[in-house]
Amino acid sequence: MIRKCLLLLALAASVQSAQAVVDLTPTPAEYTAQGITIQQLVFLDGKQRVSYEPPRRWNYRFDGGQLTLTPPMIERTDAVIQAIPLTASLLLDEKGVAALKQQFVAALPPGSQMAEITGEESNPVVVEENTSYAVTASYQTMGETFMRCTVFMNIRDTQLRFQLTARKADFADVNAAFRRSMMKLRWLPLADPAAGAEAK
Repeated sequence: MIRKCLLLLALAASVQSAQAVVDLTPTPAEYTAQGITIQQLVFLDGKQRVSYEPPRRWNYRFDGGQLTLTPPMIERTDAVIQAIPLTASLLLDEKGVAALKQQFVAALPPGSQMAEITGEESNPVVVEENTSYAVTASYQTMGETFMRCTVFMNIRDTQLRFQLTARKADFADVNAAFRRSMMKLRWLPLADPAAGAEAK
């Protein structure tokens, strides 16, 4: 019986390790286009590199497996990127979307008042022809109205989650900048000489 349990645990571990989830540990890089130096962050996805251009002049930090981005001179605004192993329950079909919407609402800040879903979008951002889903809500906390949007993007064995939270007055501009950055995700072969030349 013990041997059987050990075999099952080993099998589960091997299945989990076979999933190539994007590692969001960032390596800074840059390239020049039309005389402008563009900052990039490079992640790993198994044997491939993933390049990402955060919005210009936004700061970043990596902590607890997630990447947090903050725009300059805009208070109480942050964007968080998470990578989660893709499972059948996270597929962006009708059932999966309903479950993600529930998770989204449950994750709003504790004590939020007048929370309301203000929008849903199918495929708001398309990267490498993969599907995505976005949900946006407004809520009040600490005497101010905030907006939060999460874009769920399924790519290969990973669900990437891009969450932006900002005061209502700032939301439209920072959300547009964050969305543009998502569309600049690029998967590159690990040993691609052209990629190495790009991210000097």
